[in-house]
Amino acid sequence: MVNVLVLGNFTDHQSADYVMEAFDEIGKNEWAIGGVDTRGIMRDYTPLEAQKLILKEVEEFKYSPDIVVVLKGLELTLDTLQNIRDTYPNAVYINWFFDKYLDDLPIWERKNYFPVIKFFDFFFCSLKGVANRLQKEGLTNVYHLPEGCHPTAHGQTDLNHFQTQKYGSEVSFCGSVGYTIQHPKRMSLLRRIAQEEFDLRIWGDIVCPQKMIPNELRECVTGKPVVNQDHSKVVQSSLINLGIDQDTTIDQGWSARLYRVLCAGGLYLTNDTKGLADVFKVNKRDEPITADQELVVYYSEDDLVKKLDFLLEHDDIRESIARNGQKTVLESHKFVDRIRDMIFKIDTEMD
Repeated sequence: MVNVLVLGNFTDHQSADYVMEAFDEIGKNEWAIGGVDTRGIMRDYTPLEAQKLILKEVEEFKYSPDIVVVLKGLELTLDTLQNIRDTYPNAVYINWFFDKYLDDLPIWERKNYFPVIKFFDFFFCSLKGVANRLQKEGLTNVYHLPEGCHPTAHGQTDLNHFQTQKYGSEVSFCGSVGYTIQHPKRMSLLRRIAQEEFDLRIWGDIVCPQKMIPNELRECVTGKPVVNQDHSKVVQSSLINLGIDQDTTIDQGWSARLYRVLCAGGLYLTNDTKGLADVFKVNKRDEPITADQELVVYYSEDDLVKKLDFLLEHDDIRESIARNGQKTVLESHKFVDRIRDMIFKIDTEMD
């Protein structure tokens, strides 16, 4: 019997749900799995009230946890974390950090946050390059653990004709538009696609004044974020699903969007983020696109346009690559695979 307590954002029905269900699948419904919606509590109460209520809900967990998993956890103060450890001193404390930034700076530049990182027995980073940078700062409890897909939420779904028309386009991009610091290349790439007159639809929040959206993009932007099965509907209805990672120099720093697109059976066309060729079969620079790849990489704006043209003209190659990518993530890149890796690392390091 293993008792697991997950602290995170359950409001959006994403990562916290995936982690809970992955633990449940591994435990074959015999483990005790519980969760506290720490983000939701922070949203509904004052900071002081929220910390007290989080502690109260943690203390009301039916079993004494063997593992406490905090998902990012910026809403938790170090005092609150220490109080949880005082309540459950024998648990293993884990953080899974799904980002490069902490506020407006890379996390490795936030030295004042290092005591929080050191609090945890294991601090997992979904981006390998972020883990590497923190390790160089002398943080020996930091490890790399990538995200994955959750087939229940990200897999293929049945679509009727109306839904295909509603969600479909030649090219889709799922993500917010308007950030300039975190995503400096996003707007210019999307604008170039629209200027080339591809059928483009952008699904995500608009986080800037409307006047900052280029004229070419205004008809492409839906202003509607899509997650889980709605995201899969966009992926399945679109011929090409675009990736624009925020920092291509961060080793294995690609967005979790990659796993979710492939899980739904979509063709993923993304930029040349460091380490992609170490994990997936892709076209390297100046190499042709082939049917045995798992996703497709573009290396410049001009190259992106050429690859869009090629993929739209070669249905057989595009569909073969999409099938290959789906097969690979379903075999090796699910959240349940990541949780197994997490448990293996805990067992190995603590023996």
